Amino acid sequence: MAINTKEFINQVKPALKANADYTRFYFRFKQDGKIVHGVLDYTSKEWDKRTRTSKAEADLANKREHTSITADAEFNENSTLDAVAKAYFTLSCDDTAWNRARRDEYNKYVGELRTEGELKAYKAKLKKDSREFYTPAYKLGKKKIKDIKTAHIDAIKRGMEHKGYSKQNADGCSPRTIKKVLAQVIKPILQYAVDNDVITKVPAITSPKQTSKKKIVTNATDTLAILYKTINSLYADDAFYRALFLFALYGRRLNEILTLEWSDINILQNAYTIREENSKTIEQTYDLPAVIAEALTAITADKEGLIFVSPKTGKKLTPPKKQLLKVKEASGVENLTMHYFRHILVSAMAENDVVNSVLSASLGHANSATTERHYISANHARASAEANKAIAGLIS
Repeated sequence: MAINTKEFINQVKPALKANADYTRFYFRFKQDGKIVHGVLDYTSKEWDKRTRTSKAEADLANKREHTSITADAEFNENSTLDAVAKAYFTLSCDDTAWNRARRDEYNKYVGELRTEGELKAYKAKLKKDSREFYTPAYKLGKKKIKDIKTAHIDAIKRGMEHKGYSKQNADGCSPRTIKKVLAQVIKPILQYAVDNDVITKVPAITSPKQTSKKKIVTNATDTLAILYKTINSLYADDAFYRALFLFALYGRRLNEILTLEWSDINILQNAYTIREENSKTIEQTYDLPAVIAEALTAITADKEGLIFVSPKTGKKLTPPKKQLLKVKEASGVENLTMHYFRHILVSAMAENDVVNSVLSASLGHANSATTERHYISANHARASAEANKAIAGLIS
């Protein structure tokens, strides 16, 4: 039976109208390009007007959520990769920083999961910041899941080799980034389609050969000492940046630092916690060095919410490029980046015979091989001198 929309003359809120006595409500909203509408009838309920209206608003919210979940769960072999990806990220993945990052990578290089409104707002923000919207060389999201072949995935790979997302990789993404998109974004989505009996197998995916880009650290122990003295001298009267750069010097990733909250710090127990949503592994608690505890204590703030907030906006601090430049110039470590602090720290500890399992745990790695592969720089001069000394002892 057709709905007589003229009955509903009172606007309650967008997408919701009521009849004259607020006993029946008409809802109409658009979800994933489809119109969803209907009537909520409370004529048999002995509720007052306020209760009926509140119930209608709650039921509308539930219908929106149910419609969204139902739509996400429904896909078949003729569905696009975007549709399967949306179901995968919505239904199969927890809301963690790791999964949000993977979803962002999908939007950058593979398809489009943002709504028209979200995309419009994003483009407007880029325009305001004088940045252009990135258009990849090839996107796969609109293709039917059943028709995706290895050649299409290779096209993604080739496109990324020639054009990247930002100015830093405008001439092409690194093999590591390409491998991450192929293995950690595209492959799990296709496997999700297999698990749901939509396709029979995942097409062959060949990642680019990844050459080691380990940053070599020479004289790591001396460099670590220089940076430590520089940070404490340069920011002797600025506890905020002293704490920030000391956290970096002691091995924390930039995102881990910028997402730290005061509630993550336990001065009395000399400990701090990196929560799972801001970590690449699981929630980890680390020892809090006295020098960082002292800097944190000296910060004049309410000590609620984020520790490192912008003094201008009061929101999460952006990467401290200007301050990092000051540290570089004052220390003379010309190739210093926020991540390079980790390389220096680990290489210095390795020079001083700290075992790999300790190095790995201090960086928050789940696999000690990662530390060996990407972070430790061998001190060949020192090692060869010790080897030569050992050889001399053997042959004398």
